[in-house]
Amino acid sequence: MDPKRDDSSSTQDKAYGYLKDAIVNGAYKPNQRLKVLQIAERLEISRTPVKEALGRLAQEGLVTRDLGSGYVVQGLSVREILDLYRVREVLEVEAAREALPNLNDQVVQEMHETLAQADKLLAQPHFNEFLRVNRKFHNIIVAQTQNKVLQQILSGLDARFWSIGTVVVSRHPQRAKDIRQENRAILDALIAGDVRRVEKAVRAHVRGAANHVRLFIEREPHRFYIAAA
Repeated sequence: MDPKRDDSSSTQDKAYGYLKDAIVNGAYKPNQRLKVLQIAERLEISRTPVKEALGRLAQEGLVTRDLGSGYVVQGLSVREILDLYRVREVLEVEAAREALPNLNDQVVQEMHETLAQADKLLAQPHFNEFLRVNRKFHNIIVAQTQNKVLQQILSGLDARFWSIGTVVVSRHPQRAKDIRQENRAILDALIAGDVRRVEKAVRAHVRGAANHVRLFIEREPHRFYIAAA
């Protein structure tokens, strides 16, 4: 079937969503070339929104522009993965610190509801969606910072945080329960308004994630979808 000539934002979002999910779920492997025409035909859209979606993913670091014409799935080395978590700790601690004075009852209620939704997904269990909702919890905090630069940086890394988490939790479900407890501790600290307690809770969460990733890489490096060849 010929691709439909629809270059609206909705088709770009369709292509973006499809490609992002396919990359983070491992359907497209590191260093795999992404063929624009093939993707467009599969989604029954034109090539333009596919190219635009790939441009967005390049900004997020999930794909890279090939020297020729096209994109390939970006791979990360073990060093880059661990560096990512060190950077994440600094950024998320700062985000929580900046968000603290701006919290109100409506935001706190939204965070409560988000974690309640995560609990339901964990009980089923739907790990991928559980992790998506937990990223939403952290994004709510970031949105309260009023720091556009910090928001943009963390938004650009969000897909990597989620995708790495899905690999680890799928093999070690106990990590999901740890995440639940850590995020509850963060919310309790934010409600208490204690900046030192907030910083400690965020550091514990990110370091817990980093430790699990490190152990996973040591034990099962062949299963880590973003490990560079």
